[in-house]
Amino acid sequence: MRYFAAIYILIICGCIHDRVSLKVEDTNLIRTAEYQKEIAAIIAEDTENKEWERTYLKEIAIAQENNDQEGYKFFIIEYIKLPRLVLPEWMKNEPGYTKPVSEADVLRGQIRIILKHE
Repeated sequence: MRYFAAIYILIICGCIHDRVSLKVEDTNLIRTAEYQKEIAAIIAEDTENKEWERTYLKEIAIAQENNDQEGYKFFIIEYIKLPRLVLPEWMKNEPGYTKPVSEADVLRGQIRIILKHE
């Protein structure tokens, strides 16, 4: 019986510890090199797509200015076929992320599109 009491007291005393409240700042995010490469590849593909989007929009504007219907149709089709990735918000904070073409770009005249009603 003494042994059980001694073991019981050791277990009770050994399990006592102070509670530590953890905060978000106490955690660290560690990514593997492979996972970081995947993220970088996705961002690089998204950046390339956005560069093509800007190029197509500029070519569409040039075709409109020159009344080039064939060029306009070609670049509109290419613009529509262009894949657009939907990235999560956290990925938009990663280095190398390129912002998409915005209405402000169009309004500032960097990309001109003329909408004609026929």
